[in-house]
This record gives sequence, C-alpha cells and structure tokens, in this order.
Amino acid sequence: MNQKIKKAPSIIFIIMVCLYLPFIESGFGGTLWGLNWKSPMFMNQLSDKLRLLKLILVTLAVALLVIKREKIKDTFNNTIIRNIFIVSGYLVAAVQIPLLCLGILFEGISSSNLDYLHKEKTFIDRTIYVGTADPGAMGKAYHYFYLKCQLPLNRYELELIKKMGWMYEYGFEVQENNLIVTDKSEKGKTHIFDVTNFTCNVQT
Repeated sequence: MNQKIKKAPSIIFIIMVCLYLPFIESGFGGTLWGLNWKSPMFMNQLSDKLRLLKLILVTLAVALLVIKREKIKDTFNNTIIRNIFIVSGYLVAAVQIPLLCLGILFEGISSSNLDYLHKEKTFIDRTIYVGTADPGAMGKAYHYFYLKCQLPLNRYELELIKKMGWMYEYGFEVQENNLIVTDKSEKGKTHIFDVTNFTCNVQT
C-alpha cells in the first residue's frame, strides 16, 4: 500500500496547487489576498496578469488529470477517494476556466482606459484615490472616492469617503478639509464633502 501511495505524490500535489490555489485566490475578493501594494492601478495591472497565469495553471491541471490518469489511479487505493479527486478537479476547472476567460476578455476592453478608471492625487496632507467601476451595459457606473493611506513595505489601505454617480469628465481637489469634486460635463457643477474626520493613522 505504501509503495502505491508513493508512486505519484508529486502529480497529486501539482494538480492540487494548479487547481485550488487560483480558486482560493480568486474567491478571496482581493488580488493576492488583499496585498494592496504600490497603488490600486498597479494591483489592477497585476490582477490582469494573474488571470492569464491562473488560466495556464488550471489548463495544466486539466491536462495532467487526463495524461496522468493511470498514475492517479495507482496513487489512490480507494476508488471513492480517487473518483472524488478526479471529478472535483474537473468541476473546479469547469468553474474557473470560463470566468478567467471572461476576465481576460474584459481586461482587453478596459486596459486602454486605466487612466480614467484609476485617478490619484496627493495634496498637502492627504492622498485621494478615485476608482471608477464601469460594468458597461450590465449596470450603472460609479466613482468611489477614497483616502489612500500609506502602510509599511510600500503597501496601502483605502478608506471610502464618498460614492458618486458616473461623470463623463471631472476633477477633484482638497482645500483645507473639503474634498471638492467638479463635474466638468455638467458646466462645472461642484460637490463638496467634509473630510475632516478622514485621516491616516499609519505613516511610513
């Protein structure tokens, strides 16, 4: 029994890593488990590259499930456990591959517009980041205004200040303790938000 179990442990390990590590990372809700390194734009670009890497890993796992099927059978002496491993592997791959392909497709559409989706300005004592969520025809677009705080090791955290409806063209600045957002597409209409209570407690 022990000899059979030792025949192909590396194959099992590689398949599990290629299948479940991307699955867990995707389900966490933040790129690389909420690493938040450098800037949101950088993390967005990194996320796009990770999608391609995850697709390659999942595809490799499926290929190994097919090519190394006999070795996998020799590894598991229990038929039920073996079937669970194989079937669950195909199911996890079937869930991930279409979603990753869609993500890569949307990446190609939005990658040319990163300067609009991510805006960041540093004022005297505050850095304001604006992230634009634009789902296109699938929903309504919004701008999210955050206070960006610097953390050790070049990381950052975001504190939501205000969610606003989509504006074709806009500008923003901080004057004293007010965030002033100018909707340039609405003849310079301004929105003023008090940011007195938005401060960063951790500085590098």
